[in-house]
Amino acid sequence: MKKRLMRNPGKGIIAGVCAGLGEYFNLSPWIFRALFVVPVLPFVLTFSAGVVSIVLYVVLAIFLPDKKRIEENEVVEVDYEIIEDDEEPDVETKEDEGADDDAEPVEEAKEKEQV
Repeated sequence: MKKRLMRNPGKGIIAGVCAGLGEYFNLSPWIFRALFVVPVLPFVLTFSAGVVSIVLYVVLAIFLPDKKRIEENEVVEVDYEIIEDDEEPDVETKEDEGADDDAEPVEEAKEKEQV
């Protein structure tokens, strides 16, 4: 499966956005959680940075696909039938036709004739 950016609500705290980002970039989700929370804290950055952080999280939560839904949709079911082959197939030999003991199977003899 190719690498895709998606939310992971199973490992997430709110909507799984940071967990999905962490999986995609192969980093801890706590790094992304800090990046979304720090601008919201009072007196850290400007008010507009906090608003942008919240809006960005909400937009990602809405538009990133859910990992569980993606995995469920990509499952391919295949109908198959198991055929057990307990017996070995009968191979006719020249011996059956009255030839010598060193007889080759008929199929091999026919292949040699065609070549």
